[in-house]
This record gives sequence, C-alpha cells and structure tokens, in this order.
Amino acid sequence: MSSSTSDRSHRFVVVIAMIGILIAGVTSQALGQRLANGDIDVSGHLDIRAVEGNVAVGNNDFQIGQFIVDLSSNMNDNIKASVELAYASDAREMAVDEAYINWNLFKWDGTPRPDDPIGFTKTGFIVGQFDVPFGIDWRVYRSIDRPLVSIPLVITNTHRGWNDLGVQFYTETNWSNLAVFAVNGFGTSPALRMDEVNQLPTPLVASDNDLTEADANIIPTEAYGLRFGLLMNEYVEFGTSFAAGYLEDNSQQSRLFGVDATMKYDKLELKGEFISRRRELTSGLNQDLGYYVQGVYNFGRQFGVLRGDAYRADGGPTNFCTSAGAGYRVLDNAQLRAEYRMAEGSSNDTVYLQSVIAF
Repeated sequence: MSSSTSDRSHRFVVVIAMIGILIAGVTSQALGQRLANGDIDVSGHLDIRAVEGNVAVGNNDFQIGQFIVDLSSNMNDNIKASVELAYASDAREMAVDEAYINWNLFKWDGTPRPDDPIGFTKTGFIVGQFDVPFGIDWRVYRSIDRPLVSIPLVITNTHRGWNDLGVQFYTETNWSNLAVFAVNGFGTSPALRMDEVNQLPTPLVASDNDLTEADANIIPTEAYGLRFGLLMNEYVEFGTSFAAGYLEDNSQQSRLFGVDATMKYDKLELKGEFISRRRELTSGLNQDLGYYVQGVYNFGRQFGVLRGDAYRADGGPTNFCTSAGAGYRVLDNAQLRAEYRMAEGSSNDTVYLQSVIAF
C-alpha cells in the first residue's frame, strides 16, 4: 500500500467517522428520551448446550452458548441506533458485541423510489462496532439463526467471526447487494469466542496456535474490504468478498478472498463458501484455505442438516470434518437441536445438544 493510497484511506475513514459522530450527537438526546418513554425495542436469545466427546478441551459438560440482548430504536424513518450485549464465555461476563448507528438513505420499509430504474431498496452507512460482512457466515453468527451448533472449520481458522469498530457503506437493489467497509482490524465477536476456542475436534486446532510468539504479536491495526452479491432471482445468490489487513507502518500483512453461493428450492436450502487467506509472517508467506458445503431440509416443524468441511493450513494436510444434525421447532421462537460431528483422522467425535429460545 503506497503512502498516498494510505493517506486517502485514512482521510476517508476520518470523514465517515466525523459523519458518524455528528449523527451520534444529534440522536443521543432523542435516544435518551425514547428510553425514558419506553420506545426502545428489546430482543435477544439464549442457548444452552450439552457437549460430549471433546475431551481434548474439557468440554464434557453443560454450557451457556450464547446469551444476547439487543436494544434498538428507530430514531426516524432513516436513522436507527442499536446496541447488542453478548455473554462472552471466555471472560464470563457481558460484553458489547455491536453498537452502531445505521443511517439508511431510504425509508426502513425498503420501498424503492418510483423514479429509480435500478431498484434501490437500501443504501446507507453504518458507523460503530458491527459484524463485518465478509462471505455469508456473518449472517448466522447468532445461534438462533445457525441450524448446526458448531461453526465451519474455515471460518474458525481464518477470520473467526469477524466483528470490529469502523464504518460501512451498503447498498441493496432488486438484483444485487454491496458492502464496503473499513475497520480497526480483525476482532472476534464476543458471542463467538467460546465457539472459536472450544468447538474444534482434535486434531483440528486453529492454525494460529502453532505460530511463534513473534508472529502471534503481528496484528493488523486496520482492514479494508468489500462483499458483492448477485441475486439471480429470489432463490439464488452468488457472492464474492475481499479484504486486506495493514500494520501500523501501512504494510499489508494479510489478505482474504472468498466466494459463496446460496440456493433455495422448495424445502431445501443449500449454501457453500470458499475462503483463502495469505499472511506475511516472520517465517515467510503463510497461506491457508478451506471451504464448507451445507444443506438444510425443512419438513414441518422438523429439519435436518448435513455439512461437509475442509481446511488446510500452510504446508499441511487437508483436514476434513462432517456434521449431521436435526432440529425441532417447539415454538416459532424456540428450537431443540442435536449435532454429531466427525473429524477425519480423529477418534474424538463430538455430540452437541442445544436448546435455544429467542425473545
């Protein structure tokens, strides 16, 4: 990254941040008034898990998986403020998972303007801390939305549930969606920290565990990226993502590239994602990659899930993992789930049982 490009990027971030601060200042008084008047929407979810078989990390017990409380308010037809608190199991405390202001240039009902030939439904800015829109797994960070309990190997071993502070521009049309973002680095969602550490059957450990102390301290201080999705119709979407992380001296330390696809046909939902990551470490160039393919079949209140995972660390063998699961929707907002996870090359298969309820 050249010095001039870096300066332009920094100026862009500063300008957008100033806009965010202005919006925050204008809305803070109104937000306080809404809280006093009871105009804040409160929602969230809780899941409890039982894990059996992952003895390598001492997980044969009951756990609080995710406990998330979301507070949000539409300040007007265009501006929404949201704060989300999540139980961080690693620290055993509540932490800020998201806190942002969403400024939608159109109204929240997503109605295109009558004179708009492109068909814009949403366009705006998000300023604050948010889940970074890289790939498609970010859409199901919340356990209430993820049909399986575990997280795909390639997600856990690359961006790990990306969540950080920054700015995002987004736009959606009848046939596409685009998100461009600039954030502080590669933070992990507090809601996923337990999953990041504890859900890998032996020997599928995160590649970062094998890094030298010098390499582990090489942490990007800023990252830029985008995702573009092409909607073939209401049932099929193809996407591509790119992101790059930079150190304080403006040198590029990491680069991520991804492609994804989602398809729906009757009661069947299919999705898949491929991610490649390159990092500049003291030991040289480090490259890893992986993919997953998942299918969900819904029949009444029941559903079945099958997922295949593959991940290869730099210079190492490809690790494969298969997950099979089933679920039952007790209520519209409450589910019971079970998952059996098998790791190739390991006798340490893992069984997950989960109950999750939204409120």
